[in-house]
Amino acid sequence: MRHVVLYGLAAILMTSAPLRAGVINPDISVVGQPSLNMTDDNEDPNAKRIRLDAGETEFVFDSYLNPYARGIFILSLAEEGLELEEGYFTILRGLPCALDLKGGKYRVGFGKLNTAHHHANPFAEPFRVLGTYLPGEESFNEIGVSLSERIPMPGDFSLTASVDVLQGDAFRRSREPDSEAVAAGDPLDPYASGSDRSGETRLALVGRLSGFTMVGERSGIEFGISATQGTNNVAAAARTRVYGVDVKAKLWNSPRSYLHLQGEMLKLDRQDASWDPVTAQYTKDKITPFGGFVFADYNFALRYNVGASYERYQTDDADRIWNQAVGLFAGFALMEETTAIRADWSRFVPGTPPGTGENPKAVNTFTLRVIYSMGPHKVHEF
Repeated sequence: MRHVVLYGLAAILMTSAPLRAGVINPDISVVGQPSLNMTDDNEDPNAKRIRLDAGETEFVFDSYLNPYARGIFILSLAEEGLELEEGYFTILRGLPCALDLKGGKYRVGFGKLNTAHHHANPFAEPFRVLGTYLPGEESFNEIGVSLSERIPMPGDFSLTASVDVLQGDAFRRSREPDSEAVAAGDPLDPYASGSDRSGETRLALVGRLSGFTMVGERSGIEFGISATQGTNNVAAAARTRVYGVDVKAKLWNSPRSYLHLQGEMLKLDRQDASWDPVTAQYTKDKITPFGGFVFADYNFALRYNVGASYERYQTDDADRIWNQAVGLFAGFALMEETTAIRADWSRFVPGTPPGTGENPKAVNTFTLRVIYSMGPHKVHEF
């Protein structure tokens, strides 16, 4: 009898050990995306030469902290080194009024495409209009707190509202004074003790309202409106506002193929600060360009896809020159989404500056990517 009890205790310990480890250890995924690219841009030192790039490697750590909360960390390894791309928690249930709470560093939910990582897109580079109008360098990525709630609606329609309070540092814009302004007492005079007070914190706000509805038994359409505001120059109290509308549709035409349509339109309303040497005070020039993009991605036989994209937008300066770009892309997965090969061609056509008679040269770029992922982190269904 004693041997039976000992064997039973040993069996319990052996079977319970993996369960404890599964609760303590997070899910770990690694996503690699090496690429081959070639461009005819004369400003690129490797113009018309094939360039191999190891690309960005992402390390994803995520897990439920308890039945109510979840945590996620995304580290990015590139030529610049290792950095924290995202690190945040989400409380999914248990709060009053069925609110969801998110806090930390994350890609801000402005529009639909800003929250997606590059490896999840069927094209190689993000649309230029997003990088031109939204704060931040590669994406609108900030430290903040977000509250969201799903609003009850009749039928299959779903409505979600969210509000974010952000640190606001991504909105800051550096200012370079000219010699005349410095002579007139510009605070950026290197021999003076003044500054644009860029080290001071000014919070920023983001609001979004999005709706989703089913089309038939499997297809769906999502649309949304977004707005954000922050301070780009503290001393001059200069503001940046961006407004956007977006739509995304996933339309199944058979059990193994669907058409993905997506587009966004953005409007920038920014005050650019400068120092007036005549009045010896700050002035603000208003910049109000707009533009957008659209793309279509047809996935057939599930593992294969082809698509096209188009964007047109004004530059964020006083000239507001119209730039545009077209693109074609295709890809396939070897067996499923953990190993994909994607080819992308884009043609960027810059607008003609006023006062010049010659159109700038268009730039063609070809990119071939291999995207491979290890671990449970996968591309989202919608």
